[in-house]
Formats: sequence, structure tokens, C-alpha cells
Amino acid sequence: MNLILDFFLVGGIVIIAIILLRLLRIKSKELPQKVLILLFLLLFFVAVYFYALLHNINWLIKLCFLPNDITIITLGPLLFLYVKSLFLKEDKLIKNTLAHFIPTFLFAFGITIPTILFNNFEIDELAYTQTNFIRSIIRIENLYLILYLIISSRLLSKYRKLTKYKYSNLTKYDFNWIKIMLLSSLGIISVDLGFKIYESFFGNFQWNVDNISVLAMIVLVSYLAYYGVNQSKVLLPSFLLDNEIESEINKKKKKTLSSEKKEEFENLKNKLELIIKTEQPYLDEDLTLGKLAKQLSTTDKKLSTMLNQYLSTTFYDLINKYRVEAVKEKINLDNYKNYNLFGIASECGFKSRTSFNRIFKKETGRSPSDFKKSIS
Repeated sequence: MNLILDFFLVGGIVIIAIILLRLLRIKSKELPQKVLILLFLLLFFVAVYFYALLHNINWLIKLCFLPNDITIITLGPLLFLYVKSLFLKEDKLIKNTLAHFIPTFLFAFGITIPTILFNNFEIDELAYTQTNFIRSIIRIENLYLILYLIISSRLLSKYRKLTKYKYSNLTKYDFNWIKIMLLSSLGIISVDLGFKIYESFFGNFQWNVDNISVLAMIVLVSYLAYYGVNQSKVLLPSFLLDNEIESEINKKKKKTLSSEKKEEFENLKNKLELIIKTEQPYLDEDLTLGKLAKQLSTTDKKLSTMLNQYLSTTFYDLINKYRVEAVKEKINLDNYKNYNLFGIASECGFKSRTSFNRIFKKETGRSPSDFKKSIS
């Protein structure tokens, strides 16, 4: 078991070091990259700490003790900040999130640093973990992380829905990997907490539960590294984040509009239909709400409100509906006989085969291949 653990720890240390070097080499770092640097730095110290424990390297244990000890209580707020940093402007974001790190400082100065100062160490087991009070704190620490993972997952879900009100293609902005990462972390920490509660009542297992959790986290880190380093940032307009407008979006009902508003929205709708018919903006795979609003000589807020309240749809759904219609038309044309289905879809503004198949089936009730067979 020690040999397997040693292999994964060394591998994890090397992988995390490579990720850190790659992140540090990015010249103009945005907030998401800065948060990832802190995150991977903590995980690097955790991996080194467990390696030092495995090989009884006392000086290395002491060196890595502080970052390792505060990692669990810091990971939650860091992941929360990371999710927000992908969607929101950096202005005041760090300042508004600082309060979430207060428990980290309290834990560090109240428990971790006193342990280091008073040399309360033993190689095979830390003395301060032996009191019932501290064991309770450690369990609360796990619950604290679980709470943040749930909050971050819900926040991510909300932001992902809002991207449909600005973007027509979500290939670069899917963020499904973050959802998997958050839910996997939630599973690992929940199982770890369950084992610790069990050990509190029935005694320790023959194998070290923390080692299993660290191995699982190293695998998860590799997954996070693959996607996270190159993740594009998405800026959501402030009007989409406004509580009042957001609640209107979530209701998905037509709001009662004044006659003046109806007339204004009807005019905008007619103008939109004309632009779509004559200029076919949906063929632009990178079309955004802002781009289309500019073509209509209106604001993105007004266009979004018209789509949501008057047409009861989203920008994403509207544009992709026209793209599907364009695909259906082109399938029958002689010019596209030598094209495969995704080749035609690419000509109509789709970026991803998966999203094309999903959207086409949603709009027509049939897969693209079934539709093609039915008209052949």
C-alpha cells in the first residue's frame, strides 16, 4: 500500500508542479488563473506533507504543516471565488469575498500556528488531534467545505443558465467540467467525513483514511488541470445579474406589458426578424447578444428583455432555432450533397457536434441523421 501511495504522491507532486509553472508563465493573468495558482499551491503542500509523513521526514512535515492544515477550510472559499471570477468583473470581487476567508485566519492563528510554536508534534500522529474539541473542529471543517461546494455548485448552475441570455454558442463556456469537479470533491469530502465520524465512535481503521482521500484528490487535480488552465472567462452583463430581472427570467412567464412597451417590443421584434431574414446573423458561430443588439441599433439589455418578456425565449434558443432551420434547408441543396451533417451544421453556425445533435433533436423531435433519411 505504501508503494502505491508513494507512486501517486510523487506523481501528484510532479503534476501539480508542472501546472504551477504553466500558470506562472502566463503573462497577463486574470483572476481565475490567480485563484488557481493559490489552489494548486495549497494542494502541492498537501501532497508534499503526506509524502513527508510517509517517509518520516520531520523537517518537511513542519515546513508543510501550516498550508496542509488550513487547506480544507480554505478550499471552499477559493472554489467559490474561482466560480465567481469566471463570470463576474474583477472590480471589488476580491474585496467582497475576503470575509469568506475569516475562518481560515481564525483556524490558522487559533490552532495551527500555536501547534507549530509550541512544537506540539509527533512524527506518526499530531498531538493536537487527540482532544475531542479539536476532533470536533476538524469535522466542522469538513462540513464547512461541503457547504461551500454546495453553494458553489448552485452558483455555477445559475451562471450557466444566464450564459444562454448572452451567447449563441456555449462550446467554450460549457463549464460542465467544473460541475463534475465540484460534485466529485463533494463526494470525496463527504466520504472522508463519514469515515472520521465512524472512527470517533468505533476506533480507527487499519488503513489511513486521509491517504485514500489524498489519492482521490490527486486524480481530481489532474482532471482540473486538464480543463482549468485554459478555461475562457465569461463576463455576464450586470443587468442579467440583477435580482429583479433574474427573477423575471426564472419565472419564464410573459409579463403584463403596457401598450407602449408592447408597441416598442413589437417594433424591435419586426426589426429583428428583418435583420435575421436579410443578413442571417445566426450564421456567425461567435454571435453574441451584444453583436446582435448593435446590428439592431439597440442595447443588449433592451434586446434581452424583449426576448425574455415578449417572446418568452432566450437569445441562445432563438439563434439556434434559426440555425436548425438553416440546416434543414441546406440538407436538400445540391451544393451540400458532398457535405456530412456536421459539415452543414458548421456552415450554419454550430461549433460542436454534440450541441448540434442535441439542439436539432430538441427543435425537430428527431436526430439529424433520422431527419435526413426521412427526406431522402
